[in-house]
Amino acid sequence: MKLGILMQTVLCCISLLGLSMTCMATETPNAAQKQEEAIVVRIEHNDVTLQAVGDKSRTITAPFSNAAEFKVGDKVVIIGNTLRSSENASGDKAQPNDPAPETK
Repeated sequence: MKLGILMQTVLCCISLLGLSMTCMATETPNAAQKQEEAIVVRIEHNDVTLQAVGDKSRTITAPFSNAAEFKVGDKVVIIGNTLRSSENASGDKAQPNDPAPETK
């Protein structure tokens, strides 16, 4: 009787160890998320249809909260689940191209 209970306990422990090893083997999300360039093809409310720059046959439609900031034809960078203008992707603020005041 004790041998049967011992076998069940060992089998249960091995099963739990196997499950925990499987959980440890899964990939954790990377802090630096992959960035991908795309072109805005269509905007309907918050749904934005994007076409990948490298592969013209690849399109995606997804909701973005900042969809109103972009227009069709803009080049954007997808970072996680947000869109950023491709000019501002590095985090720099784009400065307007104002001519310098002339001095006399």
